[in-house]
Amino acid sequence: MPNKFGIPNKDEEEIRARDKTCVYCRKVMKAYPNIKGTPGDKATIEHLSSNPPFYWADGLKKSDLAICCGSCNSSRNNKSLLDWFKTPYCLDRNINKDTVAEPVKEYLRQLPSQLKQFIDNSKWIFAKNYAETWPHEYIVQEQVDSDLFLALANHINAYGYESIFYKTKQTYFDYNGYTYWHIENIINRCPESDTYHQREKEGRLPK
Repeated sequence: MPNKFGIPNKDEEEIRARDKTCVYCRKVMKAYPNIKGTPGDKATIEHLSSNPPFYWADGLKKSDLAICCGSCNSSRNNKSLLDWFKTPYCLDRNINKDTVAEPVKEYLRQLPSQLKQFIDNSKWIFAKNYAETWPHEYIVQEQVDSDLFLALANHINAYGYESIFYKTKQTYFDYNGYTYWHIENIINRCPESDTYHQREKEGRLPK
């Protein structure tokens, strides 16, 4: 076994080659192959999820892993990333969802399984009034599980990207072939091919 988590050598080497500095505080790290304990600048394996699986044999994936310094690893311990970002340690070091390295941002953008199920199980309503101009579907907060609606809306707003709709700015989030956006008590979605920026690019804006 190459390490205590059972991560294959090839995968661990690729992660370490990618994360030359701490994915959180950007500190330059050292290997310390034969030292006991965890110095603050030691390059350590980091589980991006605070929930199992923690071992390769149990389903741990390379996308769930990063390399961070011993100080950040020790500070975070078993906290979720979002909870950890609120701690004095992160606030003092300006560690947050916007400053972390790209592998962490990619992980944070992933929808939790419960939100994927919420999307799949929801009855999306076709917006008939916009069938000829801007065909899309929507759900209304009062007609679905309100907590999951808010969790999805917060995820869209936190991890989406800003784009325009004519002269209006809007935050969008892409998932499984659809683009989602949130307005008050409604979450809308349309195929990624039918977004404003895609139709503008292809000269397909409605007249």
